[in-house]
Amino acid sequence: MDKIYGFSKEKQFLINNYHNNSLPNSIIFSGQKGIGKNTFVFYLLKEFFKLSVKKNQIFHHLNLITNNTHPNIRYLSRIYDDRLKKEKTVITVDQIRKLNNFFYESTFDDLPKFIIIDSADDLNINASNSLLKILEEPKNKTYIFLISHNLSSLLPTIRSRCLKFIFKNHNFLTFKMILNDKIDIDNEERLKFLFDISNNSPGIALELQDEEIYQLYEDILNSLIDNEPLSKHNINLSSKVSKFNNDKFKIFLSLLKFILINLNKIKLGINILDQYLSKNLVILEDVSKKISQISIFQRLEYLINNENDLFAYNLDKNYFILNFFAQVEN
Repeated sequence: MDKIYGFSKEKQFLINNYHNNSLPNSIIFSGQKGIGKNTFVFYLLKEFFKLSVKKNQIFHHLNLITNNTHPNIRYLSRIYDDRLKKEKTVITVDQIRKLNNFFYESTFDDLPKFIIIDSADDLNINASNSLLKILEEPKNKTYIFLISHNLSSLLPTIRSRCLKFIFKNHNFLTFKMILNDKIDIDNEERLKFLFDISNNSPGIALELQDEEIYQLYEDILNSLIDNEPLSKHNINLSSKVSKFNNDKFKIFLSLLKFILINLNKIKLGINILDQYLSKNLVILEDVSKKISQISIFQRLEYLINNENDLFAYNLDKNYFILNFFAQVEN
């Protein structure tokens, strides 16, 4: 049985509109990465098909949706480049153009068609413009769902043609239910730590859970207070994280920024323990005494200014992190 936690008002609104044949043709689901937007969309699709097909056929349709083989659904995301042996950094215009064939194909059992683009943030400019033409001429019984982690990254003209749902982050109760549904964690403090460092994102927390997060957290703190940028400890940490794939490396960088931002808050006299649940963040107060505010700022600035180039140009992760540690007060 499928479960969806949170977003109950949005869920009921959309199901009612579909039932009443008043569902908009294009919808954006926006919110922090990892809070369950993709899960929400596929939950909706199953609910829509339950309203559209006969009871003796529903299992077949739900099985097709689960296996991503339903002929009335197209799911677009970044594809794997066989030549470069890695995932493309964008959704291309060719992927959008191929949707034209989908529009004119006969529908399965005369049912509606659905297109999911995950995430729409990955559309390059040509793909965005091609999608815009589709949105300007909506097809009957065809619905386009755009998943976005950063609404401002989409063209204003795309945003203006879609109904927008901006999902709030989960509270600890729903976060805990989601994680306990996926993995077995009986340690309340560990759950609170994952909740805090993931910014309440179950998806990110699940990724962090796979990386022995406590050790990684401790290694980062030790590296930040190391007076020697190219110390053995820093070199070992850099070598370790440089082996992460891009998605996991981005999560590592998000943890790094989380730590730096909170160290800066402490330097400014803000009591961060009022904002978080985990006792593991108490150690940040001791770390803040061993690092200058200018060093925190320089390293945070380095991440902000260079992170996009790292992935856009496939730069060396090991060099990137070693250079990060070298950002110290002059």
